[in-house]
Amino acid sequence: MKKNIFYTLCILLSGALFLNSCEDMLEIDTTRVDHEFNDLTLNDSVYSVLGIIKSVQNVADRHVLFGELRGDLVVPNEGKAVLDIQGICNFDFDPENPYLAVKDYYAIINNCNVFLARVDTTIERSNQKLMLREFVAVKSIRAWTYLQLAINYGSIPYFTEPILTHHAATEVMAQPMKTRDEVVSLLIEDLTPYENPRVYPMPVWKGIKVGGVNMSTNSLFMPIRALLAELHLWRGNPGDYKIAANYLYNSIMTTPLVSNPATNRKFYDSHTKVELSDDKGTDIRNSYTDMLFNANALTDNGTGFFGVPFESSTSEGIMSALNEVFAPKVIGAAQVSAAPGYVALSNRQVYTIYDENTPTEPAKFISNGEPYQGDLRRYAVTGSQYNIETDEYYSNVIAKYNYGGSGKMNGMPVVYTSEYTTHVTFYRAEMLYARFAEALLGMIAIEGVKGADLLAMATLAQGLNENYVIKYNHVPADTTTVVDEEGNPILNAAGGDSIIVTPATYDQVSFDFSDIVGEGANAIKNRGLHSRGSGFTAQNIYYAPTAENIASYFGRLTEGADSAAVLSGVNRADTVRYVSALLLDELALEFCFEGNRFGDLIRFAKFAEKCGDPNWQDVLAKRVAGRAYNNAGNLHSADYELDNGLYNMLKNEENWYLPLPESEE
Repeated sequence: MKKNIFYTLCILLSGALFLNSCEDMLEIDTTRVDHEFNDLTLNDSVYSVLGIIKSVQNVADRHVLFGELRGDLVVPNEGKAVLDIQGICNFDFDPENPYLAVKDYYAIINNCNVFLARVDTTIERSNQKLMLREFVAVKSIRAWTYLQLAINYGSIPYFTEPILTHHAATEVMAQPMKTRDEVVSLLIEDLTPYENPRVYPMPVWKGIKVGGVNMSTNSLFMPIRALLAELHLWRGNPGDYKIAANYLYNSIMTTPLVSNPATNRKFYDSHTKVELSDDKGTDIRNSYTDMLFNANALTDNGTGFFGVPFESSTSEGIMSALNEVFAPKVIGAAQVSAAPGYVALSNRQVYTIYDENTPTEPAKFISNGEPYQGDLRRYAVTGSQYNIETDEYYSNVIAKYNYGGSGKMNGMPVVYTSEYTTHVTFYRAEMLYARFAEALLGMIAIEGVKGADLLAMATLAQGLNENYVIKYNHVPADTTTVVDEEGNPILNAAGGDSIIVTPATYDQVSFDFSDIVGEGANAIKNRGLHSRGSGFTAQNIYYAPTAENIASYFGRLTEGADSAAVLSGVNRADTVRYVSALLLDELALEFCFEGNRFGDLIRFAKFAEKCGDPNWQDVLAKRVAGRAYNNAGNLHSADYELDNGLYNMLKNEENWYLPLPESEE
């Protein structure tokens, strides 16, 4: 990226803007207040937004590290991980750990507050409000930043007015902190008026390059509808899931940033799958990584909706340090690796080979093949490295942030890495489908919708390719006995009681995906999420919400059990738990190491609590506590291994959150 892309002409970013505490959570530079915070001009507006985007670079690495180091997909490498990284992995939060400082998050927020207070959205040219796009874009950045704080810290200081003096900062910090649910509700209220991207599109500035590739600046902002859907999923009250599903449906059917037809965007075509080569049988195609994990991912041709690029040298600006954590230039020096639990999860998947040209022939399944096993996405984002000087192999290297290609060394597959990280993607197109399935599960379990479970499963297995009608049961069926004035039943012609039957009444909800199915260059070739790494999942007999699969998943079909009784006991709540578990596994397989994992674990655990699961903490606690073990079965298996000390600690929800610095008296 060229040096002048994020050059800070912004009047907002030259100093920190926050409250003094032990950790400098907020600092104030009072010398800047009188002359630097007047109303913004049109040019100031653009450069100020660029400055805010630049400040997001300061938290991008932490977004990834906070979400992955505490999750179930990563383990620290003994003797390689520095103490600060070890501490986060082990939930041992030293107040001196620089990663835990929240100053950079609140710098973004206060910069946004200053901009929103000073920008003049009434300025027009040719009947267009010139600064309205930037106004909405900055609101999205502020909301996303607040959400990250709420996810990671639980309860946080919340304010929307500029903090320009120490007195104002002291007043803010004296107020009660807001819980995550309170923050989410405030953000929903703030963003909802701007949800329509056709009315409130994001800014589009040309001329920015990432890795030599031209990109549009609208990929630097979180789409409002996708962000609102995320917020409603986090709140999870009755009604939230239907709202989230509608936001996501509209985002799938149209481009989320400007509301153009979705046929201009790729989702599940041949470039976004990892599959076994037809001719060689074991070669992994690199097109998957080419589409997702290089500079193209944040361009107009990529799938990234929101992220931040980095510079290629410190002389040009801020560089990411993620490659130094996951896959540094020195072979064998990675501080963390892909967890055995993640590898085991990937290996447990059954790869389905199905020839669409011969649909009458049965599908073939590969679950324990060599050298590739299970879901193939693991081989596109992790691999082994070989040190030619020491003749040593290092396995499970995470190459997602500096992937340079794959090859073979001494006949063994190896992965190559580049020297630096070009960008971090926070949200990409595939997440719309995953979040849509999650919203559907909430509609079933929390809002009593009929038929949404099949649609949620189709999102994972078959893909969305028709009109799905689901139903709310507003008034259940009712049978009333007809009585006379004295209350005695009136007999009918057959001599029985006369009755009036009122059928159930439904409010139908339609999610019509038939328009995005078709032939030709612009058609979206839609497949299930799981098919992106495990073959043709629509024909996978082991990947369906049947009573047998559900009972097997929860370990109920044990030797000696009455199988008929077990299968007849599978109910709707079991189906929701099963599909929810498959979706949570899918989030690991598709979005591993991207910074979302621990937040996903929290949200799915809280969803299980809302569903009445007495062991809802296990959704998070068991997975994280089992990350260091190569478990052949899932967390419901009788022989599932875990770290009991870590498990017992994580059974307490208070231990899920990072500590805020204590304010100075």
